[in-house]
Amino acid sequence: MVKSLTEAMVAIEGENLRGVTWVVIDEVKSGDWGVGGNQLTTEAVQALAAGAA
Repeated sequence: MVKSLTEAMVAIEGENLRGVTWVVIDEVKSGDWGVGGNQLTTEAVQALAAGAA
């Protein structure tokens, strides 16, 4: 993820950004986030990814 995000920034902004691109991964506990006013759990996200309604 870190490498891919860095490469994306370099592709957009140029090689000079490589050395100053910071990627911070911040884990969020299941249920501590939501979309469209609905709380999401890990299970709900996995169901969405699997194509469940």
